[in-house]
Amino acid sequence: MPSDPPTFDRLRTQARQAREVGDYRQAARLERQAGEWAGARGLARSQARALLWEGYSLRQTGEDDLALAALLQAAHDPANADPADRFSALTAILHISLERKPFRFCRNLLDQTRDWLFELRRPWKATLDFLEGELALRRGDCAAAWDWQQRAWADWRNAHPRLTPATHLWALCRTAFRLGDPAALEQEVGKLADLHPAQLLERELVQRAQLLMWRIQPTDPVPVDLALNLLISSSINTRETRDSGAYREALRTLALAGRWKEVEDALSRRPLKNHCFDEQLLLADLKLNRLRMALRLPSSDDDGNEAAINVAQIPSLKEETEQASLKMLDRVQQSYAVAQSLADEQDRRLETVWYSKVLRQRRNQLALLAQR
Repeated sequence: MPSDPPTFDRLRTQARQAREVGDYRQAARLERQAGEWAGARGLARSQARALLWEGYSLRQTGEDDLALAALLQAAHDPANADPADRFSALTAILHISLERKPFRFCRNLLDQTRDWLFELRRPWKATLDFLEGELALRRGDCAAAWDWQQRAWADWRNAHPRLTPATHLWALCRTAFRLGDPAALEQEVGKLADLHPAQLLERELVQRAQLLMWRIQPTDPVPVDLALNLLISSSINTRETRDSGAYREALRTLALAGRWKEVEDALSRRPLKNHCFDEQLLLADLKLNRLRMALRLPSSDDDGNEAAINVAQIPSLKEETEQASLKMLDRVQQSYAVAQSLADEQDRRLETVWYSKVLRQRRNQLALLAQR
């Protein structure tokens, strides 16, 4: 620590400003300094607050283990921590657990946190309802996810502890898309856009929701500029946040628009992650649409609907084109095989069959193309 450190409030203000522009690594460093400053002076509650936000900032960078260390310290000091900060730390731990831990672990942690909240008699259940929705969505139960997320948003309170309105509304947008409900999606996208969020990450949520709106109801013109702007902000900016959803949304939209050069340029700079189901699924879907293009078939949004291709639609091909398409078909099959291994892991972790079901839908498309 410097010999003449800034005050706790000044450090935390600087950390908040760093988060607003998407610099979560800097925010984590500033929160750590604030926590050290408070700890050296015996200010336990202030230290716990800084630890909470250090953990949140680290989570946004993808440093889950470091985030958990800070959050666990904030959550398990009941003698000194503000109950609101303890609750926020516990729910942040739950967020991370949903991405890494088995279903039973997540279920037990949710139940224990809900029991503790009941004993506290505090009106904070909206965040737990939101997390119930997140767990249901990860298990492929979109109807249950929608119910939980609506309940969470209805009980939202503009007081700490809480999730941001953009977080709630984005979740509703994403689930409405998964449900294939254009009317519900349009309504939630409008609410999200009306927030005019200041934070960079939340502005990206608005753009992502607008792309989902186009994908569920494609119209002219294609929102290419919006997708390109999102691609730039999510892949070139050096903030390196954990969530690559914006990057994936941009790539899908550009592929559906036939902007393959931009897609390939982006992938050459930032390849999709080998260990992530969503990213390997996208990679295979991109290859599937390239195969469709080679067969002179229209692109299809495999993530948004079950594309139905009749074998009779496939035109006759020259021999050299036929050979090339067979090679492409083999590459697509290999990509889906990689995604299948990741789907199996997720199905085991979350005690569901949804991930394998998603892959079966893709393989049905491949089977149709192979019958030509």
